[in-house]
Amino acid sequence: MKKFIKIISLTLALVCICGVFAACGNISQSYADKVNKAAEKDEHITYTEVLEDLGEDAIDITLLKSGVIIAVKGCSTVDDIKAKLDDGKTVKGIVVTVVGGKAISAEYREITNKDV
Repeated sequence: MKKFIKIISLTLALVCICGVFAACGNISQSYADKVNKAAEKDEHITYTEVLEDLGEDAIDITLLKSGVIIAVKGCSTVDDIKAKLDDGKTVKGIVVTVVGGKAISAEYREITNKDV
């Protein structure tokens, strides 16, 4: 019985860890590629989907669902990004351009003060 409980506990711990990594996994070149491929096919990922996919690290810089959404792992505000930049750190993240509620392009690249 103790082995069974240990196995269940270990399994649940692994599932939780995988969930955390999956949530952060969208701030990547592969997610940028997914957005761009969907846009090429005119099957745009929506503004709401982008925010959900990028999770709590998504920084919404849009007006009427048009503008950009920036996401950097571990940064939930523009001030967080600026603080890293001011400390001289290289900041990489994703910049998704949204027009009329549709993601039209995305780039995974170095984020600069110009972006924020």
